[in-house]
Amino acid sequence: MLLRFVFPYFILFLIVVGYLYYRHQKLGQVLLKLNRVFFSRFSADSLFLILILAGTSYLLMRFELQNQIPEDPMLLGPYTYLFFYGVLLLVVIAREIERPSFREKGVSTARGFWAWSEVDSYRWTKDVLTINFMRGKRKRAESWQIVPGSKKDIEQILKQKIEKKQSRKKKS
Repeated sequence: MLLRFVFPYFILFLIVVGYLYYRHQKLGQVLLKLNRVFFSRFSADSLFLILILAGTSYLLMRFELQNQIPEDPMLLGPYTYLFFYGVLLLVVIAREIERPSFREKGVSTARGFWAWSEVDSYRWTKDVLTINFMRGKRKRAESWQIVPGSKKDIEQILKQKIEKKQSRKKKS
């Protein structure tokens, strides 16, 4: 019975540790974590994802409680489901609120990680940094509202790590 209770958490723990190890192997040590403004229009998708997962977790927990076999006692009773979905939601929240970071070999964000060679361009609009990534033929843009005092450090790393694109030759 205890094994049935611990097994999902063990799997979740392995997934989180595997993800952190893979990210560290692929991108190296952290050079700079971006000080971003979390509650801005550029972070609305993270908040929306958290709300969707919270609602889905609630519905799944209710479904499992309604279909529970009475002869199948659980370690924490009906709170077992509440505990599992709560931990799962906390893992997702931790991932979504993690600050983007510049690493030795690339950029790490809540939506994935990219090597420096995959950074196509970047631009500033007041305190908003937009980085365009290109992996194969797929393009993706990430935007963050940055705390005003950290713009100089970010600019320095971006200039150091991003290769200059050669200007296209004009046709005669």
